[in-house]
Amino acid sequence: MKPETDSAEIDLHPLRETVATGTDTNVEPQHEVIVRTLDQFTVSEGDASKTLAGKRWLCRGGSVLWCGPTGIGKSSSVMQAAIQWALGRPFFGINPSSKLRVLIIQAENDDGDMAEMRDGIFRGLSLSESEQTEACRNIQVVCESVATGLEFICLLAWLVAKHKPDLVIVDPLFAYCGCNVSDQERMSLFLRNGINPILQANGCGLILVHHTNKPKTGKERPDWQAGDFAYLGSGTSELANWARAVVVIRSIGSHDVFEIVLPKRGKRAGLVDDEGEPRYSFYVKHGSVGICWEPAREDDLTPPGKTPRPGKDHLLKIIPDEGSISMIKLLNAAAELGIGKNRCRDLLAELREDKAVFEWLTPRPGTNPAKSYSQQPEAKS
Repeated sequence: MKPETDSAEIDLHPLRETVATGTDTNVEPQHEVIVRTLDQFTVSEGDASKTLAGKRWLCRGGSVLWCGPTGIGKSSSVMQAAIQWALGRPFFGINPSSKLRVLIIQAENDDGDMAEMRDGIFRGLSLSESEQTEACRNIQVVCESVATGLEFICLLAWLVAKHKPDLVIVDPLFAYCGCNVSDQERMSLFLRNGINPILQANGCGLILVHHTNKPKTGKERPDWQAGDFAYLGSGTSELANWARAVVVIRSIGSHDVFEIVLPKRGKRAGLVDDEGEPRYSFYVKHGSVGICWEPAREDDLTPPGKTPRPGKDHLLKIIPDEGSISMIKLLNAAAELGIGKNRCRDLLAELREDKAVFEWLTPRPGTNPAKSYSQQPEAKS
């Protein structure tokens, strides 16, 4: 039943002032409160019943803020994640714990848009007919453009209790919060006191899709560092503070190529490079077949008319044709050319994939073999 009061004026915490002023210190809570000693808390990295994706990157009861500029394909990116996870497959290296049941609540796309995204992703991922059927069976969609504020909270609670999804995707926040996203107090009530109890009571996770601020440059302030990107979303910093993890789709000045950054809990997403080191970002591009996202290669990262950055050809010149070079020396030499550590590893992976560079393994007593690289295959002993 729709509340008679305007949702924008509803106070989700009516006892707040009474408790804060101390006028009634014997007010009993309206919900069950469980008190435990500190030693009663446990964690298991492999507990699939609690983990939904990554290494406890997204857990049941947890949330991900999924941010990006307008018009670049946020909805298709999150739908692609939903389809991959519904099939138990990774989304650009972020693995689900199992095949997830997904509920999408969205307000930005009409039926034709949804069908085009679905079919484009199916084509781009080369899904078989049986895989398409399974993905559709595991994903339910609600197109909702009326409920906001408390009314949306009530709708969300009803939908989750009825359909019991593992993961809920809400797209976008602007359509449903019913307040100014810069209003920290009201956003906190909406997120922490409205949405969180639903996730925790029903044991599901949430992806909340949100817009970033309009960038001052084509690179959206390229001097930002690490966790700064978590606050790229429009509105109060409470959004990034509330979310357990954050995904940011960032422009690098191209219409088709973007960087996906994992600024909060990124290590738990489980992405690693060839050396087993954690990765906190990767490049993607709009697919050539339909509406779909695919990995970007080095050649995709230089916009037309721009001077190319030092790339594979520069790195190849460092790697000897006879003998090999250790990873440490390679990273140091690449840094002198202006190639950073993570990018050096990406370029090296591409060179190895192209069979232009080969990895040598030198045995060491009591530890893993030492790795080095050469333009020639390692001689068999």
